[in-house]
Formats: sequence, C-alpha cells, structure tokens
Amino acid sequence: MLIAAHVRSILLDYWDPNSIRNVPRAKGEYDAYIGQILRDVAAGASAERVARYLLRVETEVLHQGGDRDRALFVAEKLLSGDQMTMEVDPD
Repeated sequence: MLIAAHVRSILLDYWDPNSIRNVPRAKGEYDAYIGQILRDVAAGASAERVARYLLRVETEVLHQGGDRDRALFVAEKLLSGDQMTMEVDPD
C-alpha cells in the first residue's frame, strides 16, 4: 500500500514544480494532491493517467509551465514496485 508520507517524499524529491524541496516550512506544499494520487493508484490508474493529473495540477493550479517527461517519470515512480508499504502489527 502506498502511503501519504512516501507520496509526499516523491513529489518533493522528483516533481517539485515550485522548487520548494529545500524549504523546511514548505514540506506540506503538495499535500492537497496526495489524496487524488492515492485514489488513482488504488484504482489501478496507469502512469499516463497519474502523469496527466500531475500536469494538470502543475499548469492549472500552480500556474507553472508543465513538464510532461517529469510528470511521467514521477507517475512511474509512484507506481513502481519499490514503494514503501505500511505494515500493520497484528498485536
């Protein structure tokens, strides 16, 4: 299961259209978009669909130029097999 903290980390480390990754007080800057990403991933969305969402946020919400290659790279990273998982302690 993909968890919000991992999505936040990927968005800050690899997407970051506002270039705020090194601003400690801005760590939650992209949190408003995590819920939709988690829903899309849980629903089995393709990397292309997730990338389109990231591009839409980047261009329509954040008013940046948009970088399709970066959005697709980030989407693939979000959907990759090396995601963090949340382990539940049975006790």
